Amino acid sequence: MGLLGRFAVSMLPLVPRSVVARVARRYIAGETLEDALRTVKALREESCEATVDVLGEFITGMDRARATAESYVRTVRGLHGAGLVPNVSVKLTAFGLLVDPGECGRLVEGVAREAAAAGGFVRVDMEDSPCTDRTLAVHGALRAKGLPVGVVVQARLRRTPADAARLAAEGASVRLCKGIAHTGRAAIRAAFLEVLEILLRGKGRVAVATHDEHLVTRAEEALRRLSVPRERCEFQMLLGVLPDLRRAIVRRGHRLRVYVPYGTEWYAYSTRRLRENPEVAGHVLRAMLFRG
Repeated sequence: MGLLGRFAVSMLPLVPRSVVARVARRYIAGETLEDALRTVKALREESCEATVDVLGEFITGMDRARATAESYVRTVRGLHGAGLVPNVSVKLTAFGLLVDPGECGRLVEGVAREAAAAGGFVRVDMEDSPCTDRTLAVHGALRAKGLPVGVVVQARLRRTPADAARLAAEGASVRLCKGIAHTGRAAIRAAFLEVLEILLRGKGRVAVATHDEHLVTRAEEALRRLSVPRERCEFQMLLGVLPDLRRAIVRRGHRLRVYVPYGTEWYAYSTRRLRENPEVAGHVLRAMLFRG
């Protein structure tokens, strides 16, 4: 991380919301379901698919969790009503995982059943490492009921190769991202590719979630080497990040899905993304210093 990046990240708490909003526009669809639907339709015109996320996480009361579940049901119905295949991503802490795990599971099951009725899919996202076991347990319980769900594993967690091997053998749909634990670019890439190999040798669908062009290239090489059918694998990227790379992946004939977040909780999501990407945080700092 460069000096400007470190400084920019440290300054984020002092950046006005209006400035963060200017930069965040490219990373979120907007505050409403209608905003999300417009974004998904625009991506369809680029031959991209989408997974929609209602922003919010780490709630402290079950009233909020139930409101989140209702928002997801509306989202699934809205996508279906617009002639789109409903594909949504859920964070279990937004459904009360840390407050009432049992109720959390029931709420997510309700969303998954709504998605199933519409021919859709629910991706159970992975959050902080203390949530890993509970997240995998919720995903396993939903999958055991025949619901259309998948899960996320984080390559940088040292436990992930074992988790990935089990999920691959079960034929689960798995999204692979970087996550947290190893340090250093080389170690991160090596861990990602190790887990990717495990998943591609398994029976389930694999989503390669990365903006690292080196990892995209290595993933393409692995797909060819292992003769993995195109329908078993897709690439995934965040909305607004490296659109040129996104288009290049599509031109090479791969399926690509874009993560489309929307909702009123955009500020927390945006500042977290900026902390993860100091280069973009630097753009925010410049916008604050030179606005007007």
